[in-house]
Amino acid sequence: MGKTKITSEQNRLSNTHVPDKVYAYSLQVRHALYELLNCKDNDTVSIEVLDDVSIKKDDGKVEAIQLKSVLSNSNPISNRAPDLWKTLYNWLLSVKHGELGIENTKFKLFLNVERTGYIVDLFACADNFEKAEEAWEKARLEFFDEYNNELSLGSQYALYIRSFFNTENRTLACKIIQKFSLQTTENNHTVLLYDKFCEIAVIPEDLMENVFIFMLGWVDKKTAELIEAGRPMSIRYKEFRAQLVAITREFNQKLSLKELAPLPTEDQIKDEYDAPRKYIKQLEFVESDYTDKLKAISDYLRASTNRSIWAKRGDISEKSLSAYEEELITKWENKKRIINLTHRDFSPEDQGKLLYLQCKDENVNVDFLSVPGFFTPGCYHALSDELAIGWHPDYIKLFKREC
Repeated sequence: MGKTKITSEQNRLSNTHVPDKVYAYSLQVRHALYELLNCKDNDTVSIEVLDDVSIKKDDGKVEAIQLKSVLSNSNPISNRAPDLWKTLYNWLLSVKHGELGIENTKFKLFLNVERTGYIVDLFACADNFEKAEEAWEKARLEFFDEYNNELSLGSQYALYIRSFFNTENRTLACKIIQKFSLQTTENNHTVLLYDKFCEIAVIPEDLMENVFIFMLGWVDKKTAELIEAGRPMSIRYKEFRAQLVAITREFNQKLSLKELAPLPTEDQIKDEYDAPRKYIKQLEFVESDYTDKLKAISDYLRASTNRSIWAKRGDISEKSLSAYEEELITKWENKKRIINLTHRDFSPEDQGKLLYLQCKDENVNVDFLSVPGFFTPGCYHALSDELAIGWHPDYIKLFKREC
């Protein structure tokens, strides 16, 4: 095959690094959610206000978080990485200009991958001012010799290095080092975030993924609305928590199938009673009374009508309904065997009546969806109408005799 010619337009587009920029923004949104999970009542999490992400605590303390997204083998925290020194330089300027208070601010560098660097490790281990001064001096030797002569500096980071290691800025730089921390992740950020969400959010396991996806979308939508309104992208923890509670409650409610059809009328019940229905005959075989048969008709009609509506709406699938019927048949078979072993002295009619009562009184869910009380017995009646199950031990013979 011949060589593919890359046009100047294609080359220009490839050099814009759009995927990197999109990922960097999505990382800010996801990390805002990550930090909200660690917050308390009056805390606020912001994007692009004091830093990529920042947390303002109720007591006035601030955490400024600089995020570095890495989609290649590059190392943004190597000794001469421009991104590292630009971050430290920006923190220094923010402190000097009063945007960040040096006494109440922590400075965090977060990487979405696992990377190391000699100078960064020095800074991260300096947990008091003396150690910070020592780390500053050792790091300075990477760029200046013992006589204070500047070593070769790349144009991409020379300004940042000269400012951070200027003796006039030494005290502020050392205080930043003292309050500096580094966080990296072995897994990708999405895995880290989801694990944190599962750890913190008190949500039923079967709801976890759906609620997580919703809350991530909610943070993204909330920040977009704030941008459009010309306001800072800041989310109060109380607002976040209220939304989390509300959507969890809503999803919980969605896990219940609600009755949507009107109750059957007296005429409908009478017509059904007068019709030659096998499920009613099944109840007669075990000597059920008139009241039991009327209740069975009501359950059967309600289950049948609502099942059709739920399937049409997409609330349940044909596959789920088939699996549900198989589960009911399995339960019926097991109960029948148990009764046959434990109640052999019962008459066939009493064995059948006991089997019927045990089956209809156990509510069986459709997958994770809880069902109204009429649905399980109504579905049992539908199966008995098809002769897939029966209450009397000899129901098949009895129907043949009727014919």
